[in-house]
Amino acid sequence: MRTAVFEALLVLDGSETPLPSQVLLLLRDQKESASIRPYGPGPEPKTGQVFMEANVRRPLMLKWRDTFAVLDARKNAQVGRGMVLNPGLAKEEETRKAVDWDFLLSLSGDEGEMLDALCRKNGVRGLHEREIREFCNLSEESLQRLGEKLEEEGKVKILAFSPLFLISRASFDHLSGKVLAYLEKFHQLHPGQKGVLMEKIKRRFGVSEKIFLLVIRTLERAGQVTSTGTRLMMTAHQATLSAQEEKIVEQLEDMCYRGEFQSVSLGEIRSRFHLSPERLERLLSVLAERKKVVQSPDGLFIHSRWLDEVVAQVRSSGRRELTVADFKQLTGLSRKYAIPLLELLDQMKVTRRRGAVREILPGP
Repeated sequence: MRTAVFEALLVLDGSETPLPSQVLLLLRDQKESASIRPYGPGPEPKTGQVFMEANVRRPLMLKWRDTFAVLDARKNAQVGRGMVLNPGLAKEEETRKAVDWDFLLSLSGDEGEMLDALCRKNGVRGLHEREIREFCNLSEESLQRLGEKLEEEGKVKILAFSPLFLISRASFDHLSGKVLAYLEKFHQLHPGQKGVLMEKIKRRFGVSEKIFLLVIRTLERAGQVTSTGTRLMMTAHQATLSAQEEKIVEQLEDMCYRGEFQSVSLGEIRSRFHLSPERLERLLSVLAERKKVVQSPDGLFIHSRWLDEVVAQVRSSGRRELTVADFKQLTGLSRKYAIPLLELLDQMKVTRRRGAVREILPGP
């Protein structure tokens, strides 16, 4: 990466005099003016070695383990040899007061220790292959081999192979614990609600789709959480409905099946049943959990039985592909409702969008 500020390990030539603050770096047969700041006191790697920060007058292309000589700028005499550890400090790191000794010690180790340290440093954001390739000169094959080895050792989890996408096991477990704690607190505050929208949880913790889905799948396999449509809840949580709420749920299901949700707004439904937005959301989530309704990406609620009938219509139509107009004619829906329903069919792998048409995919 191109950088003007980096951290390095300096092996001294044995001089007892203090290190000069202004030096010349001899890197790839070129001399570059720089100032250096030795770190310490701290857990230095070995006697005669020191961690340091270097500020170069002009940005250089540097990678992990690039080597250079350090010359006294006034005397033009060599004071030691250096090895780049952290080729690029972020702006917020440049002004920090505390040195990340653990990170530097790991970077002064082997390739596996370096990759493990980068994963831990990135936390719940995960580590993409492009970031690793900017940091070091390892090949794609070497990175995959190292990733698999670290996963076997329980230090990282591989989210994708091509390109490689990793997250440290410690960060993954920490995020899983935070999600569980958030759900537990939500159930305590809202005992009558079945769960939280998964999109809301993902936004709260600011993680990528891949990381979030892996956390959910892992917690589901462990029997700790249950996903119902677009919602997530603790497996042990049970929301109870009053007799009046059960009756309203039955009417809402009937409205979905008869297609009334296509012509009545949620505001009108709340007014009809005297429901708050939160209470209506909770009752609809009960229907989703009972697999009576499915919510489209645009928020349209569709009865599961009616949806099954639409899927059967599409697959038995004899067509290989559909336009929006074809789908409207087939279902009798207006464009306002045909579009979100088609997007739901895309999501269900019933259809696949190709430009202005949808390819009808074979059934299971």
